[in-house]
Amino acid sequence: MKEVSNEKIANLRDIILDHADSEKKAAITQGRRDADDWLTSESEKLQRETNLILQDARKRAEDIRRRQIISAEREKATETLRLQNRILSDAMGRLQDKLVHLRDRADYTDILTGMCVDAIESLGAKEPLKIRFSASDLALAGDVMKKVAETYPDASISFNADPAPILGGCWVTTADGRRQVNMDWQNITQEMADSLAERLLPLL
Repeated sequence: MKEVSNEKIANLRDIILDHADSEKKAAITQGRRDADDWLTSESEKLQRETNLILQDARKRAEDIRRRQIISAEREKATETLRLQNRILSDAMGRLQDKLVHLRDRADYTDILTGMCVDAIESLGAKEPLKIRFSASDLALAGDVMKKVAETYPDASISFNADPAPILGGCWVTTADGRRQVNMDWQNITQEMADSLAERLLPLL
């Protein structure tokens, strides 16, 4: 009876050990499966994070490139505008110099007279007018006023001895000072700026 009991105990022990071994193997298998699942999940997460980082990096690089292009285009446009302004300013300066040097011509008195006549026509010769010249042209005022008087014998046009702050040409004002026409080199040069720009800028 004792031997049977021992045999049963031995069989029970073997069954328990076999069961424990099976559970251990199952636990190991499940552990490996869980580990694989976790590794796959983490790998997928890492890949998504990597993709997001790469997308962000590409977006940042594209933004930087776009800003650089815009900045370069802006600098180019600014430099072009600066060059255009410099060339236009230089052309206007040369034109003004040419106008000032008209004083060297023998017919400069006639040129001044013509400018006065243009200004008078703009204001109308029916009301009293006053004419001012630059300091450099005061010596010619007498001859010019004589020619103007011959052109408008019935008009009341007088000479203002106070020199105008101009390089050449004339200022003509109404006696009351309410209206004035500036027929001087600076004003003429400025009025020609648009025409100069239209002719010069297409060449740049």
